[in-house]
Amino acid sequence: MFCSHREVIVAGQKKKLSLTKGIVGGLVLGPLGAVAGGAGLGKTKTQFVCNKCGKTFSKLPHGSTIVG
Repeated sequence: MFCSHREVIVAGQKKKLSLTKGIVGGLVLGPLGAVAGGAGLGKTKTQFVCNKCGKTFSKLPHGSTIVG
């Protein structure tokens, strides 16, 4: 799962969508609440990529540094 290299770069971030939160937000705050709840405000997933071998990780590998 992990590689032996210790240099990673941030590949990107993705928003996490939630149908349940969108429905609850819509019931409580109307259409704007549905959009805000469904988009999962504050919920992002960061992907890391090894700078040497190209493996991807969902968590920063222990002892690694972010370069570039």
